[in-house]
Parts: sequence; C-alpha cells; structure tokens
Amino acid sequence: MIKIENLTKHYHAAQGKVEAINGLNLEVDDGEIFGMIGPSGAGKSTLIRMLNLLEQPTSGTININGTDLTELSSQNLRAARQKIGMIFQHFNLLSSRTVLGNVAFPLEIAGVAKKERIAKAKELIELVGLSDRADHYPAQLSGGQKQRVGIARALANDPDLLLSDEATSSLDPESTKSVLELLAKIRDEMNLTIILITHEMGVIKDICDRVAVLEAGQIIEEGSILDIFARPKQTLTKKFISSVIDFDLPERIIKYVKAERPGELIRISFVGEKTHDPYISDLVKHYSVDANILYGNIDEIQGVPFGTLVLDLEGQLTNIEESINYLQSQDLRVEVLDNV
Repeated sequence: MIKIENLTKHYHAAQGKVEAINGLNLEVDDGEIFGMIGPSGAGKSTLIRMLNLLEQPTSGTININGTDLTELSSQNLRAARQKIGMIFQHFNLLSSRTVLGNVAFPLEIAGVAKKERIAKAKELIELVGLSDRADHYPAQLSGGQKQRVGIARALANDPDLLLSDEATSSLDPESTKSVLELLAKIRDEMNLTIILITHEMGVIKDICDRVAVLEAGQIIEEGSILDIFARPKQTLTKKFISSVIDFDLPERIIKYVKAERPGELIRISFVGEKTHDPYISDLVKHYSVDANILYGNIDEIQGVPFGTLVLDLEGQLTNIEESINYLQSQDLRVEVLDNV
C-alpha cells in the first residue's frame, strides 16, 4: 500500500515561488497499475521523483508498505530505494556496457557477487525477451529494445514498486504496445505495484486499473478506468479522453441540431453489459417519446465494451424529462447537449 498525504513541493525561482505539487493526497493498492496523467507542467515528473525521494518534498509524507520514506536516515533510504525500481523516458542506459552489463549494474552497486548478478541479469533479460541481445550495446538496439533493457534493470533488485516516468513517450505505437504488454505481464507474474506517469490517455486506457488526473500540482479527478471514461467530470479529463475516443459530433448532426426542431438532444454513455440492454425501446414503450438515434460509437476499454449514443427525444416535455430520469436511474451517464 502506498499512501501519500499533504505532499507539497515548492521551488523558488526568479519569478517567485513555484508550487509544483500542492497538498496532494493519494492511495495506491498493492498490485495495482495506477496511472497519473496531466499536461506538461502539471507536476507529474516531480511527483514520481518524490516517490523514491530523488526529489525531496517540501512537506507531507510518503508511506510505502508502512514506512514513511521522509523520516528515513540516508542509509535506510538507500535500502528502501532498492525496493523501488524506475524506468525512464530516455532509457538512461550506459552506452559502454552491453545489455547484460546494464542489467547487472544495480546488482554490482549493491555488492552482489559476480556469478550471482550475472545469473540474475540473464534471467531478467530472458523475462523481457532479449536473450539474443545480451551481448549487444545500446547503440545496436531499437527504442523498444532499449526500454526493455531499462525495465529489466529496474527489476534487478526484486522491487515491490515500479515507477514509470513517461516510459513509452519516445516509442513508436508498435513498441509502445509491446512494452505495455510486458509491464502488464510483469505485474501479474511478480505481483508488482506499478505507478505510471504519462500524458497519453491511450496508455492509461490500455493498461491501468485506476487513474488520477493531475493539473497544476493537484489531483482534480480520480477513479477506475471505466468510471473515468464513462463519467468524466472535469474539462481536462474529457479533453484527454477525447484523444482516444471520439466524442465529437459529425458535421451533419451539428447542422441538424442547429436547425429549428422540437425535442431534446442527449448523449448517453454506457459500459459493459449495459450495451446489450433495451433502453431505447423502453423509452418508446413506457414514456411515450420518440427516440431517434442520430449517432453512435462503440469502443473497448481493456476488453469491456464502452460506447455512446446521441438521441433526439421528441414528445411532451414532462415525458422527455421522465425518460431522462429513467436513463439516469439505470446508472447511465446522460448529457443534455444544449450547445454543439
């Protein structure tokens, strides 16, 4: 369990005090892949570097498995860091060492005997699928292969927690998919907790169990992936979601909406088994409204169906209101589209 309370990080710059992280609170359960997303300057990288105290917080506590890292001595902090692996956007590999040498390096620093650290490094290289590259140097590897080396190196000390700082943002889509699949496999096989920092909602959608949206050093929204996608509350969250799931209405619908017409235009979001339920026919049967389907879109979030429908409801105003209330009572997200 990771528990962060009232965490702040303030810098003093020429323009005055900069509040990179401001009173942040967060809990992450064991075995989760927890995503944190935000725009540039939101404080993501500062936060993840504070989780292993590469950045010292101004105030607040960082409690990992019952230990407050902010209270540890230098010696105890070094020991605690060995149980926190970290992978980076730009790989940070040693160019003069082979893949085997890079993966074995943390064990060498930890004082592990050569025979043992070589055996461990080979095991990890096999885990990340690079056994045939063990004697290659970083310059001979693709971006995706370099990141796999970075992941293997981060696992060298058998960490309980793996921190990923924009680990896929330098990769092409195919390599990104491959690295994310590897991280999910590692989580499952090693029972790791992974905290993943990114500015790409597609990464969050593909791998994370829960997500927090960070803006100006604060968490503005947090929840399970399905809840966040189905019921985003904040404008920034909706903007990120729209980068992977298209909520924009086609031009023909916009023209139709702007024309004079009766009724109410609504957008319904639904997930999972609700995609199979006969809500539209129920409206027509029980609430005496006409429900014209103008637009629909269905996607999947980690194998769970997720979709939206845009309906034009026509009928008496009270019937339309009752039908919207009915849809909301079925735990569907309903938006009235006043402006498009």
